[in-house]
Amino acid sequence: MLFARINDSLETIYQYFKPYLSFIDFQKFKYAFWGCVNVGLSWLLYFAIFNFIIKKENVSVFELITISPHIFSFLLSFVITFFTGFCINCYIVFDESKTHGIYIMLLRYLISNIGSILINYLLLKLFVEQFLWYPTPSQILCTFIVTIYSFLMQKKFTFTFS
Repeated sequence: MLFARINDSLETIYQYFKPYLSFIDFQKFKYAFWGCVNVGLSWLLYFAIFNFIIKKENVSVFELITISPHIFSFLLSFVITFFTGFCINCYIVFDESKTHGIYIMLLRYLISNIGSILINYLLLKLFVEQFLWYPTPSQILCTFIVTIYSFLMQKKFTFTFS
């Protein structure tokens, strides 16, 4: 299977770097590697949506609410990377977590990501609207902060082994 070959390749890479990464086990290495891939995709989507799709303009949703461009870009990129992140975590990172059905894990992943969205939203509002920082670097900083929360939630709640 494709995922098994990917894990084997990552195991080889991990064994090469293991002397330098003695503080990190293979699961955290996989989480960091694939998290970087998914985060890179998220940043790319965020940048493209913000600069080229909505062109830094507010977005009106059914003329009911208006969403600022940095928040709309975050939400749209999140919708896409939610599913890529779930697949990566379910089938590659936490691959031994098969005690629950796929729908239970997806629901738990959704719940843990609601917390990620809330933290990211509040930090993005703070950085861009209060501190007046640029949106893209603010989103990158938010990502680093939310990653710590996300790993702990996924390890202890979403993909538990008991």
